[in-house]
Parts: sequence; C-alpha cells; structure tokens
Amino acid sequence: MIKKLLRAAFPETKPEVDLHGMRVPEALACVEETLKILEKQGGGEVRIICGKGKGSPGGVGVLRQAVCGWLDARGIAYRRVVDGDGGDGSVVVQR
Repeated sequence: MIKKLLRAAFPETKPEVDLHGMRVPEALACVEETLKILEKQGGGEVRIICGKGKGSPGGVGVLRQAVCGWLDARGIAYRRVVDGDGGDGSVVVQR
C-alpha cells in the first residue's frame, strides 16, 4: 500500500530492490524474481542496490560482482550507478 502511494506521489521514482544483508544465492533469486515482475508489468527500469562492499572481505562488493556476472551471463543490459544516490553500490537494469 505504501509503495503504491509513493509511486502515485512520485511517479518519476524508479522501482528498486535492496540486496543488503542477503547471501549471493538469495540475492540472485531476488533479482530474477524482480525482473520477471518488471516484465509482467510491461517493462521499465529498476535499480538493484548491491552495496559497495565496505563490509566484505577485502572491501570488494561480492553481491555487485555476482549480480553483474549473473546479468552478463544472461545477456541482460545494465549500467552501474557511479554518481548520485547509491554511488558505485547499485546497478540499473532497463527491460
């Protein structure tokens, strides 16, 4: 209900999914389900928040690498967000 109200109030806001705190298998399943829902709704753009990897060993974004690898393996185009909200901790998929 709240998401519907927010979308009505801010239609320019992109849908997003936050993967913080998830393990890789759970995160990839979430991404897959999100993209299926997006396609059922007629497509659009979704921001996938992976995190910057500050809490990961070596400071490497494990989720971001896994998500980008998963998208690459399926030929799904995306762009990494490097400026603005989320910095380098998210990717945007256009379907």
